[in-house]
Amino acid sequence: MQPVRMTLENFLSYGKAEVDLDGIQVAALIGDNGAGKSSLLDTLLWAIYGQGRAPEADNFVRQGEEQALVEL
Repeated sequence: MQPVRMTLENFLSYGKAEVDLDGIQVAALIGDNGAGKSSLLDTLLWAIYGQGRAPEADNFVRQGEEQALVEL
């Protein structure tokens, strides 16, 4: 499987985001500490396996929100 798009809503540090992966073969995630690089990797893990670095699903919902959405 090669993902072509990720859609996030209230997932970890992201309020609302869409990441277009179409045509990307190799990528590097670069940014400041706390910018959300690990959150993007958790998005993939959550979408494929239903789990990530946190033990509880509620830990992935953005602070102050009640639910999150991830589409791959």
